[in-house]
Amino acid sequence: MNSLSELLCGDYKDLGELSEILDLLASTIDNFSIRCFEFLKQEAPQDIATFGAYCGRTLLEASCIALIGRITPYRLLLLKRYQEQPNYDLGIRHKISIEWKGDILPKSNITKDQIWNKAEDKSLTSPLLSDYMWDIYWIPAFKCLLDDTENEDNTYLIKLASIPLDGICQNLRKEAEELFSSLSKGIHQEFIIPHGVAYDAITVQDLLQRTISLVTKLALISHYIPVAFASIDKTKLVQCLAEIEKETGV
Repeated sequence: MNSLSELLCGDYKDLGELSEILDLLASTIDNFSIRCFEFLKQEAPQDIATFGAYCGRTLLEASCIALIGRITPYRLLLLKRYQEQPNYDLGIRHKISIEWKGDILPKSNITKDQIWNKAEDKSLTSPLLSDYMWDIYWIPAFKCLLDDTENEDNTYLIKLASIPLDGICQNLRKEAEELFSSLSKGIHQEFIIPHGVAYDAITVQDLLQRTISLVTKLALISHYIPVAFASIDKTKLVQCLAEIEKETGV
């Protein structure tokens, strides 16, 4: 594993079927993060207009799915068992499949003053970045991360510390939504102008840098969620961050 996949997937040995899932996701993150790092290091990388957005979106999705696996593994274990069935049909869309809106982002947001006052069945779901997940898992973990790393001078930690506690949910969730939309437009054939016009090297490099930054921040916080699997200690976190900084040039 490289530093980014290790940060996202953690130390996943001896977790049974979850280890198999995280190993597969780590391999995907490795492959596409390496390509993203290469795009960032080059002044005018070839094929970035064609393949850059695809690499970025794959990295974004695989990273978020890895975090789902570490925080709420039942979702991925259920999907794995379903996909292993001999009658699993590749040719249709399955309701159990991972969806960006529904598994990573909530289908609708809940105002802070209503989150515990008006619980409805349809809102009591656990998308990775849902309001309930933020309130129960992410915000307490964010506080612990800041307390434990206040003397560290890593760029990603400094950027995280600059985000107000009451704005962390909106900040990272908005970034995830914007990146997914922008990267998706770079893949889908909705442009009838050359990709290089809207997705020139500078634009795509910015999207890739932001994607790596977002998943790194989420991964950092995840290791301070007490019930998360495969967490790694602060020493390893800081080591991974130093290597990611070197790869991205931040």
